[in-house]
Amino acid sequence: MKITNKFGVPAPLMTLASKEYYSKGKSQYSVTELLGPPRIRRLRQQYDDQMEQDVTEMMWQLLGSALHVVMERGQTPGFITEERLFTEMDGVTISGAIDLQEETPEGIIITDYKFTSAWAVMNEKKEWIEQLNVYKWLVERVKGKPVIGLRICALIRDWSRHDTREGYPASQIQMIELPMMQNMEALINRRLELHRDSKYLHAMGDELPRCSDEERWFSETTYAVRRDGRKTAIRVFKTIEEANELAVKEKGYVETRKGEPRRCTGDYCGVARWCTQYQGEKSVGPVED
Repeated sequence: MKITNKFGVPAPLMTLASKEYYSKGKSQYSVTELLGPPRIRRLRQQYDDQMEQDVTEMMWQLLGSALHVVMERGQTPGFITEERLFTEMDGVTISGAIDLQEETPEGIIITDYKFTSAWAVMNEKKEWIEQLNVYKWLVERVKGKPVIGLRICALIRDWSRHDTREGYPASQIQMIELPMMQNMEALINRRLELHRDSKYLHAMGDELPRCSDEERWFSETTYAVRRDGRKTAIRVFKTIEEANELAVKEKGYVETRKGEPRRCTGDYCGVARWCTQYQGEKSVGPVED
């Protein structure tokens, strides 16, 4: 992938952005690759030499790399930082880099650092739960020690002390306890099979498996009750019936805010321009699964 500098940031930032800090070692899949959509993985491999990203779009990625460097310097008794573990399953080597492991007499507590948004903290993230549970599986499989806790240390980039919404994080750094899943080998085998099928279809020139709405970060369609002369919505509803009822009372009108696949529309996957699923929907509208 080519890193561009459209806005003339200093050359040292370009140097940092161009360095490869991440390595999955001698493994076919990292945990994040394994859990990620097979379609995105294959398209990224196919179009890597044509992909572009501007350095100005990489700020949080750079800060994430910087955080890992800093954490390596913060060695503390009883804690293991930045350890990559490897294991083989069904002839495939899988690896995962674990940010922090706290060793206690009862077992290990895994913590993963995330530069993220307040919205992500306020909504359950299935991918976080799966990622840390695969880390749990890795630790118990490789080290033979029980894992007794899974945590996200969320560093909230858009946090505001003035936001008083219900459920809004109370501080800029939020600790989130995650549930522990059972039967992880079944999940991992399922993911390996999906990636194998995708690789075969890609090699044969066939259509890749479609990304699910969940994988595409599909936002819900909502209905905002508005009134002429007012800049913000009076209230936003999930159903048109509730919105219509309030609109009559308020002598206003309903504005439909159509849901969208935010990962695609924002090109967070990096391959939206080559994706037949997304480009086809742009032409004819979303296709129901």
